[in-house]
Amino acid sequence: MILIGFMGSGKTTIASGLGERMNMQAIDLDEEVVKLAGKEIPRIFEEEGEAGFRQKEFEALARTSSIKGIVATGGGVVTYDRSYDFLKITEQPVIYLHADFETLYNRIEGDENRPLVKRKDQVRALYDRRLVLYRQVADHEIDASLPVEEVISGILKIKWC
Repeated sequence: MILIGFMGSGKTTIASGLGERMNMQAIDLDEEVVKLAGKEIPRIFEEEGEAGFRQKEFEALARTSSIKGIVATGGGVVTYDRSYDFLKITEQPVIYLHADFETLYNRIEGDENRPLVKRKDQVRALYDRRLVLYRQVADHEIDASLPVEEVISGILKIKWC
């Protein structure tokens, strides 16, 4: 199962909770990128730019798809053509964790690990651009504004889980 969604939608938290409930491995795609590259994400961006990071993210996504587990992607995974195409054709269920912009922004506001968050207008523009992409690749959409346990329960009620 692959979880997609914007910053603050709870992908990593939900993957961890689902992994526990389903007795499956929870995989954070960002951690897989770091393992693959042998360096931290800021360094990848510094040395290779966003294009280099997105290529490594795609490679990590393709590798993790063969593992029986719950994959938490990064919020921008749908912006890279190869990753987008992969998500469209994968046999893994792709679940979009959706919440309205204000809910997500309130969750991430002040997060020092997210430099773009300081510019709400930029974050809103990212959200607006990505919204349609998430919906195009998702097999199912879940309301991520709900408490974590309710989100997990909602996902578990989907017939193919």
